[in-house]
Amino acid sequence: MAKGDMHAQIPQEPAFDDLRKSLHFMPDEASIWLDGRRMILTEHEASGIMRRELILAVGLERARAIMTRLGYELGGVEAELAIRVRKDTSVFNAFSAGPQLHALKGMVKVEPIIFDVDPEKGRFYTEYFWHHSAECESHLAHLGVGHQPGGWQQVGYASGYASAFFGRPFLFRELECVAMGHSKCFLVGKPAEEWDDPESELRYFRAENYSSRPKGSPKADTGIDSDLRIGTRTIVGASAAFNVVFNLIDKVAPTNAPVLFLGESGVGKEVFARELHKRSKRADKPMIAINCAAIPENLVEAELFGVEKGAFTGAVATRPGRFERADGGTLFLDEIGTLTHSAQGKLLRVLQEGEFERVGGIAPLTANVRIIAATNANLRDDIKAGRFRADLFHRLNVFPVRIAPLRERRADIPLLINHFQRKFARQHNKTLKTLSQDVLRAFMSYDWPGNVRELENIVERGVILADDDLPIDVHHLMTEADRDADAEGGDPFRAYLLDRRSSTSATGSLGGQMLESGLGADGAVSAMIREALARTGGNVSETARLTGMTRSQVNYWLKRNRPADVQS
Repeated sequence: MAKGDMHAQIPQEPAFDDLRKSLHFMPDEASIWLDGRRMILTEHEASGIMRRELILAVGLERARAIMTRLGYELGGVEAELAIRVRKDTSVFNAFSAGPQLHALKGMVKVEPIIFDVDPEKGRFYTEYFWHHSAECESHLAHLGVGHQPGGWQQVGYASGYASAFFGRPFLFRELECVAMGHSKCFLVGKPAEEWDDPESELRYFRAENYSSRPKGSPKADTGIDSDLRIGTRTIVGASAAFNVVFNLIDKVAPTNAPVLFLGESGVGKEVFARELHKRSKRADKPMIAINCAAIPENLVEAELFGVEKGAFTGAVATRPGRFERADGGTLFLDEIGTLTHSAQGKLLRVLQEGEFERVGGIAPLTANVRIIAATNANLRDDIKAGRFRADLFHRLNVFPVRIAPLRERRADIPLLINHFQRKFARQHNKTLKTLSQDVLRAFMSYDWPGNVRELENIVERGVILADDDLPIDVHHLMTEADRDADAEGGDPFRAYLLDRRSSTSATGSLGGQMLESGLGADGAVSAMIREALARTGGNVSETARLTGMTRSQVNYWLKRNRPADVQS
């Protein structure tokens, strides 16, 4: 499709008023706020100097990757704002918030040429002109005319923004650029799998682009043909938090140092542990995993170290333990904080001496094993409470790696959605479906207490229940088994969906409730802030984000009505 062929189909762009209201200048406090996020006003020249210095320091390709990943992360964050602020408007009006935010910040004037998008029918194709791009003009001024475009961060932003907005990997390409000698910049956006060689750009979103497995180590085969690395990944993500973990894994993988993965349940600690093993020098040897919480206390030693024949009733044959089975490779100890004190002591001896004995055995055996451990507990607190040995902790804590919860890496959500959709469509012999805009809004705003595992379960449910010719909608994500969601043990995602539905079910119902409450304008604002403070545990920044206020406004309210336990 040639650029401009569908120019007549572009509707009138919405006004900026709703976005302008989210921008607040507070010169007395030396702060600028956009939707509760602090901004800075900086010199245009500074971005050009930074780009030049970055290229000199790490090379052009790495500099481009860094800038692209930065843009991708910011785009994912601002898609949340667009979905929230313009939730009751057309897809075009809601999506236009991203380009308009760029104009509001003085970065680029975006002119839509084609916007052929119908999420429910699976149509996604867009074309844009960029006018007065600050980034591209800066690139031109400092590096001159070249053979490649200069809108690295802006392309990353557009791809991250669209991926989060539409709930699937989206890729923009800048096909013409002032940094290449053109009069203006021109870019095209569509789903990643619809491009030829999408990896040429997708690789910039990932820190792993600059890491490599040892020669001869097996490559992962996900069978997924459109996550961020088509056909060669076991883990999916592109957020800053994801890339930080990946960089740490890449640093420690070639060594034999113990690694301790920390993070909430469901964040993917075992998946990252397996990726670490695949990148290590032990990749051609086995990786043996054991869930310490699932082993009965009286069998821990037998499972870890093995059993000699006749050691106890029922031991009719010698059986190797996990240490022997992992010889030369990696032993992954999940939920290590649940080990008994006795088992902790024996594990410590193996780590210190490199030797162990089977249950009932007398001959010491050597342990050529790399230890990777994981826990969702705070082991330092467990040490203080006497539940975990300090000496074992210090043996394991040589290289700790914290995996952020999903709510802190929302830019990964659309990639994970796409990954799981394709996985379960194949597994259950279903056609690949899109998600309704209401479901996407819920996915991007929900806090995911069960993290990636919870998201995986919800997506699988939707794939199974949705009809082949319809998108996955809200009612596909709730089952009768979860009808008591508000009770203890109920499904928190269902409760969240019901809460969203009840708050927006009837036009004017919220306003009517406020009028009937008799609170008045000031009282309503105070009630909203108190509720937000309660939900966030008194965190001022999060309260500002939830209420659409600035941090300064929340702090001003707190000075007059300060509740206890507020994190200022």
